[in-house]
Amino acid sequence: MQLKFLTENDLALLRSIATRQTFKPREIIIAVNSKPKALYILTAGSATVELVRGKSIARLAPGDICGEMAFLENSMASATVAAEAGAEAEVLALPEVERIFALYPHLQARFYKSLAVLLSQRLRATSSRLAKAAQS
Repeated sequence: MQLKFLTENDLALLRSIATRQTFKPREIIIAVNSKPKALYILTAGSATVELVRGKSIARLAPGDICGEMAFLENSMASATVAAEAGAEAEVLALPEVERIFALYPHLQARFYKSLAVLLSQRLRATSSRLAKAAQS
């Protein structure tokens, strides 16, 4: 899991509220402009992030999280996430996440720090790709 500041106890708490969901090939996990009701952590398979259906801008693998941007901003999804050849995810319903955070504020702090670092790494990688493309 890419939420690197979470402890084993944090992960156990989150897993205690998670459900597992299996997605068929090309099944949509999160639709662009929808309001996700959960965070998804891939446990098997892969998924693509698409701004336009069928045009991948990123690939997610086991351990990757999706729905985090809409969660942080309390907004609509900025992209579609679709299973590739199939995928499985731990699904964290947002009301349950908020309930756990209210009970365990230190978990909440570590979770948000983990998301901040993850998003910073993604931005750094995207910026690097854009810089290389501009040089071509």
